[in-house]
Amino acid sequence: MKFRPDRELLLCFFLATAAGMGLHFLFDLWPSLLTEFISPVNESLWEHVKLIFWPCLLAGAWLTGRGKWRAGPWLGSLLLVCALLLGAGWLLHRTLGTDALALDVSLYLLLMGLAFFLPAVLPVPERWTGTLAAGVIILGGLIVCWTIQPPNAALFHDMTLTDAFLRLPC
Repeated sequence: MKFRPDRELLLCFFLATAAGMGLHFLFDLWPSLLTEFISPVNESLWEHVKLIFWPCLLAGAWLTGRGKWRAGPWLGSLLLVCALLLGAGWLLHRTLGTDALALDVSLYLLLMGLAFFLPAVLPVPERWTGTLAAGVIILGGLIVCWTIQPPNAALFHDMTLTDAFLRLPC
């Protein structure tokens, strides 16, 4: 299948990407119960899933409702891109120890591009749509629950504070 983005798809991509970038700063600008569920409240890898999940969820719902995408490939690509964000973030930040903003922004742009490209080429059988929808609902629920009470695991720790005690001149 040849991928040919039209104006509506490109506009949704740019709006969703800009919205995700804006979400990164939303909680700092407007701290509230509502914004903490859709915006990262710290610099943990898990919190950054919100930057892709919520904008892509809205864009995908819009594009699926307008007949641009089938639901199965869109839901599958949303889950896959969120998993790729966690995996690549873990590799870059926890394993390799990099802390480059340009690398983070490039990864975000690449993953957002994948989120909009994959539904056009991902071969997902229609019978998987219900399972993938349940996966997206579970991921959304985990985002909300683990915003309220994050587990005590490295995935949920603020990456800017990881080695804070090692840097103190004691």
